[in-house]
Amino acid sequence: VKAYASLLNITPLYLNEVVKEITGFAASYWIQQAILLEAKRLLVYSSSDIKQIAYDLGYEDHAYFSRFFKKNTGMTATTFRDKNH
Repeated sequence: VKAYASLLNITPLYLNEVVKEITGFAASYWIQQAILLEAKRLLVYSSSDIKQIAYDLGYEDHAYFSRFFKKNTGMTATTFRDKNH
């Protein structure tokens, strides 16, 4: 959120307030949804390994990305790829 707010020349607090008022969800929720959508696209349409996908999405720790993906989708990235590849 901080990086996006900086790009917009507003504070993270203000960005969150406005986004939540309009959508009902915090800005971080929408950022996570965009990351998940891109992760799913990469898992289905690329042959990159999960570590590389995590790195491409800005995660230095692929284990953290794996936990994030499983928490938000209910399955591991490997399982998602296997089901949708």
